[in-house]
Amino acid sequence: MQTATPDSTMNHLLSQPFIRQALVGLVCVAVLLAVLWMYLQPDFLLTLANQVWGCF
Repeated sequence: MQTATPDSTMNHLLSQPFIRQALVGLVCVAVLLAVLWMYLQPDFLLTLANQVWGCF
């Protein structure tokens, strides 16, 4: 009888297309929400604009 190691269990779960797509989707949504949150911060926008302007 084989015992499942955490590594083999994770590989098995990630090999299923639905779970992999769900994880990729969740990561994408998290990144998009983080970017949206940063753009809603006025100080971040001012800093970003100053950095872009400083390149020219």
